[in-house]
Amino acid sequence: MTRKSFLIVLLCFLLCLLWYKNTHQAEIASYLGDYYFRKNNMQKAQTYFEKAFELGLNDPKQRDLYVNSIINSPMDTDSQQKLVNFIQIPADDGAKLKTEYFLYDFKREIHRKYPKNYISQAPFNQKIIRWDNMPITYNFVKNGETPEYFEREVEKAFTEWEKITDHKLLFSREEKNPNIIISFNENNPADVEAKKYVVAYTIPEIEGNILKGMEIKFYLKEPNDEYFSPNQVYNTALHEIVHALGFMGHSYDRDNIMYLSKDSVSVMKDSREIPTEADIMTVELLYKIKPDISNVKKPTGEYIPYLVLGNQEDVNTAKTREAKHYIRKAPALPIGYIDLAESYAAKKEYPKAIKALEHAERLANTDDVKYIVYYNLGVIYYYINNLEMAKTYVNKALEYQNTEEINYLLAEIYTKGEEYSLAIDKYKELLVQDPSNIDYTIGLTNIYVTNKQFFKAREVLKKHFQTNPQNKTNPRFNSYGILKMFI
Repeated sequence: MTRKSFLIVLLCFLLCLLWYKNTHQAEIASYLGDYYFRKNNMQKAQTYFEKAFELGLNDPKQRDLYVNSIINSPMDTDSQQKLVNFIQIPADDGAKLKTEYFLYDFKREIHRKYPKNYISQAPFNQKIIRWDNMPITYNFVKNGETPEYFEREVEKAFTEWEKITDHKLLFSREEKNPNIIISFNENNPADVEAKKYVVAYTIPEIEGNILKGMEIKFYLKEPNDEYFSPNQVYNTALHEIVHALGFMGHSYDRDNIMYLSKDSVSVMKDSREIPTEADIMTVELLYKIKPDISNVKKPTGEYIPYLVLGNQEDVNTAKTREAKHYIRKAPALPIGYIDLAESYAAKKEYPKAIKALEHAERLANTDDVKYIVYYNLGVIYYYINNLEMAKTYVNKALEYQNTEEINYLLAEIYTKGEEYSLAIDKYKELLVQDPSNIDYTIGLTNIYVTNKQFFKAREVLKKHFQTNPQNKTNPRFNSYGILKMFI
């Protein structure tokens, strides 16, 4: 055979090999998954099976091997999530049934460990939020008008939560960058005739999926101008600390410290409240769940939210039920209407959400609540493409707080409205504040790509990867293809 003939044969062979590889990728990945499964390398087996499924493989035998590879691995949150993702794949076979039974038993086991709880009321905007580190730090904002016993009783409440959770929760008073800030305001906005009013409330500060802080805001006096008593401060602190831990809902049981009226005059009797077993188990279970929003970028946990709370429909149903219950018990307080609006928005029932928020706006009596109402109205009008109304409410929100989340919403509004120069300026401002934020990077890159400014788009990606090299393999950047090359 001549050299030329040999090269032609070799080229034909390579082309055939390339054709086979491209047309049989799923089968090749499946074969490798099977190979590593038999070698007892479950992690590699899962990787190749997942690739095969992505490429369209739907073989019942391979699906069953994949499920077995996960079940026989440590059942950490990654394994749990893989099983939940697996049952979302359209199929109806023994592997899916096995997975559903396994997850059902897993859920039952969790709730056997914590038989008394009301964890379904925990989510914030359909997400689990909590701190990821111990001790959780706190400090007070000094106010010369605050009686000395206010701080003392709040600190006693922190100590009580440490004690009754067998120190699973730990707190430390720190002056520098505390997780929780406690402040006091003399003026209670409720009037003397109010049957229910807020004694304190807790506001989270969230940027993207990062929990920046929690602030517990106490009022010093009842509407009749009398200071709250030490016991009243202590009882309220027990309740608000749980909100500051990340439990953003309420219990339906009036014996629980998280009953929705524990912080109102209806239960402000002058005696010490004691958290129930359900209160304690709920808090402990919350701190077993891997959060969606936390103070670290890669939070930890023993269980994924799905195994404790169910799917998004289950979560939203629980939130709607709680919001309606809150409104029945406290129709003059805005928070119930805000929660109801969020549950409607999650179901894309936007007119109902707007109506609920407009009701909350009429009841809003603090700057924090007004900000929340206007921010949420801005989001909903953005969703329904009424961009002028969205901007109107964003500007109203900005009168009360100038946060990253409201500026990010404004950048998104500008982008959707094709006001690209304004959107670019806003994204650049946001990236100065948080250069590692993927959402801001993608938002700015997409604008440049849309306007065929590819070199500028590439520069945005390059700058991001220089400071965040680990994100080069993040699937969210896969669509940029050639723009990522040689960065």
